[in-house]
Amino acid sequence: MTIKKLQEENFTESYQLAHYAFRFADDQQHQEGFTTLFNHSNVYAAFNEQELASQMIATPLKVQLYNQLFDMAGIGFVSSDPSFRGQGNIDQLMQKMLVDCYENGILLSYLDPFSYPFYRKYGYELTFERICYDVESSAWPDSPKPKGYVRRKTWAQAKEAIKQIDQASSKYKHGGILREGWWYEYKFNISHSYYFAIYYNEEDRPEGYLVYKIKDGKFHCVRWVNLTESAYRGINRYISSHKDSTQRIIYEKGYAKNEEFFLNDNPVGKAEIRPEMMARIVDVESFLNKSLLKDIKKSFAVTIEKDSYASWNEGTFEIVNDKQANIVKKEVNQTQLPQLKTSVQRLTQLLFGYCSIDTLIFYDLVEIDKEIIETIRQLTPQQAPILEDYF
Repeated sequence: MTIKKLQEENFTESYQLAHYAFRFADDQQHQEGFTTLFNHSNVYAAFNEQELASQMIATPLKVQLYNQLFDMAGIGFVSSDPSFRGQGNIDQLMQKMLVDCYENGILLSYLDPFSYPFYRKYGYELTFERICYDVESSAWPDSPKPKGYVRRKTWAQAKEAIKQIDQASSKYKHGGILREGWWYEYKFNISHSYYFAIYYNEEDRPEGYLVYKIKDGKFHCVRWVNLTESAYRGINRYISSHKDSTQRIIYEKGYAKNEEFFLNDNPVGKAEIRPEMMARIVDVESFLNKSLLKDIKKSFAVTIEKDSYASWNEGTFEIVNDKQANIVKKEVNQTQLPQLKTSVQRLTQLLFGYCSIDTLIFYDLVEIDKEIIETIRQLTPQQAPILEDYF
């Protein structure tokens, strides 16, 4: 097998393999969407002589975390021709992708798994959950009329307001993607056909938006962002106004373990919570140096015993409080500092706030010296990460 990155001249065979593997409609919309993603990504491929055997798309994006931006590789369209399955092609593609990320300062990677155990061996772990409301339209709670108003818009009319609201919102800035212009076009215009509604306050300033579609009698809320309580009520009232024209209202979103049930007199009676996207830290040393910015009470060490596909992460990292800055350094020999011993998967969950240190201790998923438990509590996020994008 030959491993290489695909170029423009390989587009057709890449598209054909993705279409065969994922069975999406072969129409202009999907072709344009795949073209956009292909042109903004690194496409890793395994060739058997001249035949494309396997591929994986890694899209460089920026993630908001710890009030900073981190470079992230979003992995998608992992696919193999059935003729060449079971030959270790994905192993080689994953190894090549992770090495490239490490060498280019990309500290994180996300993916949507078809199998959690399969991707866990590459260092990924469940980090994001999703909640879905799927109810009869008549059961959707209404809201009192706010002072502002909602207007339905085209994408061309709505996109600047949507970008402005996203920039002002703090809701998706813990683990979420900082969307670039091309990504907005790809997600909301090129690869899908959506409706858009904007909530304006009494001074005609946008304070919330809804991206949605109506299909087969179902109203699907694709993305709903509010800057104010009035925007929430205004958009909820707009959704509720579709009760008579649809049979069901469906709303899926990233689950932050804190829903707005309390805002409704008659809350939605049923919701489904499910595991969703996985993440991994690509470069532990660099991530620790960039993320642990708060003053620490006690110096300690983090030990990663094994990371088969990113061996540079194996070892002990000392986080030292020198009263001026927190310094992370990799130690070859044994450390004298109290330690947290864990896997790269559990460290990712801890540093993203998906699992607390207490949860990891309770389920015996880490080894930790007792004197640094409180320090770890204070350093790690107290909120769950939220992600609204797929790759």
